[in-house]
Amino acid sequence: MLSAVLNETADTVVYAATQKDLSREVVVETLRPERMASPHKVQFFLESARAQTGMGGKFVATVLELLYAEDTWHLAKERIQGELLDELLAAGNRGSAATFCELMLTLIRTCIRHDMQGVATAPFSLQNAHFMGLGFRLDNLAQAGPRDPNSSCRDIQNAAREILPMVDTAAPRAEDMCVILRNILDTTNWIQLTPLDVYAEFVRLQLLINRA
Repeated sequence: MLSAVLNETADTVVYAATQKDLSREVVVETLRPERMASPHKVQFFLESARAQTGMGGKFVATVLELLYAEDTWHLAKERIQGELLDELLAAGNRGSAATFCELMLTLIRTCIRHDMQGVATAPFSLQNAHFMGLGFRLDNLAQAGPRDPNSSCRDIQNAAREILPMVDTAAPRAEDMCVILRNILDTTNWIQLTPLDVYAEFVRLQLLINRA
């Protein structure tokens, strides 16, 4: 049962929904019926669904079902129950170094997995991060096509750019967090930090935070 529109693009509509038989809240991404006339759009939707099926898990939303109904394709996915990070920040909240460190570690683990499997992804932003209280889960952004070798750096830099002004500067290790974020965004550095380099920095920061 579809209940509300969560997001729309030129090709798809994303609905909040409930699976009656399991009383389970889900997200349903639907290919607009008028796009069924385009073999390219249909192929992209189906190949993206297959890519997402292989990437769900502990940190990323799981695909539940791909089905054809009412003259178009629908992709049912787990509806993550956490609070959207961008909404929390828009409400005036600020994040501690510990919170953002956990987010960046989750994001980088996911990026590295995408790199290893060669899975293309849509760009990440904070609207794709769900705060679970003790950690984060992310929307499933896998999509059809070859993976751009710069995708991980793009997503890590996007996250750093959004996070930097939102750090609670009164929280422990805030300055350490800001230094790492600025280094990620520093385009004057002739050696670009790799995802593994950045991951190591956040692991070190997390250890310092845990010792405090």
